[in-house]
Amino acid sequence: MKQNPNERKSMPIKIIKYLSKEFLDTLLVVFVVFLSLTLLINFVEEMVFFKNKKLDNFFFVISYLTLSKTPSTLIDLSIFIFLFSGIFFFDKIIKNNELNTALLSGISKITTVLIPSFISFILGILIILMITPISSASLKFYEKTKRVYSQNENLIIMNNTGLWFMETQSTGFNIIRADKIFNNDFSKLKNVTIYNLDKKFNFLKRLDSQNVVISNKNWSLKNVNILNNGSLKKSDKKISSKLSTEFTSSININDLKNFFSNAATVSFWNILANIKTSNERGYSGDELKVQFHKYLSLPIYLFATILISTIFTLGIKKNYNTFVYLFFGIMLGFFIYFLNDLSVAIGLSNILPINIAVWSPTMLLLFLSIINLIKINEQ
Repeated sequence: MKQNPNERKSMPIKIIKYLSKEFLDTLLVVFVVFLSLTLLINFVEEMVFFKNKKLDNFFFVISYLTLSKTPSTLIDLSIFIFLFSGIFFFDKIIKNNELNTALLSGISKITTVLIPSFISFILGILIILMITPISSASLKFYEKTKRVYSQNENLIIMNNTGLWFMETQSTGFNIIRADKIFNNDFSKLKNVTIYNLDKKFNFLKRLDSQNVVISNKNWSLKNVNILNNGSLKKSDKKISSKLSTEFTSSININDLKNFFSNAATVSFWNILANIKTSNERGYSGDELKVQFHKYLSLPIYLFATILISTIFTLGIKKNYNTFVYLFFGIMLGFFIYFLNDLSVAIGLSNILPINIAVWSPTMLLLFLSIINLIKINEQ
């Protein structure tokens, strides 16, 4: 019985649709597994944190904190998710002889590999455009809420008007504004104004200083003008330029560094504006630049991850059981993760430009993947 020519032409399209569906199904299963593990680990972590705290709604608090942290964690684990999805997908189509069926229908091995790769590339674009705004907002909410329960209600903000800190103390509040950080040094602030308020937010005192040097929690204010209950008090003009005072704050250098180094709280759409604002305020914003290039490289990284997953499947002639593939995937995943962290450290230490340092692992992975793909096609 002769095959209908139209059916013969439509066969590759049907195979492509089938392989796409199979890969998406595999990706969904792996995603659900990682989602479950992430929720469990984050939930246990929050339980440990709150175990000694008296909360009326204990499980509700740790549940919404767990949920708010999860999207960001899953983006960090996306390399593992797509890597395992690629390994299990290719293992499945080999063991079910679906690869041979695809080859008989006129689809090459390269096309079979590129189908899930391009799907991963498109999903990577959707992640940075649509998911990062959600993950960054939820992580920002998580950190803000966790700070309250950590009995640290200090607020730190950087915007076009300067750096703003709101400090909660037993006697009231301090609202601090600084023009900028001096030469990327968090221990030195320029043109600082400190408003001292009581518990009812009534004005008590204002201090204006041209230069502030921070050592731990001690702030040394130079050239200070003090406004106390509406009357400006200045020292004698001869020594006003040398006038200094000490100010104790619960905000220290590490608080500032930790706040500005968590670039995951900034979405792809806002990151360039945040980099510009940081530079205007005397901060290099290197962490934000690293995050920006990580966002840009993510689709290509996921594309290359699917290609590299063929090393343990299409690239070898021996079939292993699932546990062996799982072991290979974990080892390769940790290697990729280590390579990423190493490249970021090199970029932040100024050994290489940040963009080159962040993109290097992606290009290396893509280069090795293409070599492996050429070898597979020649088999």
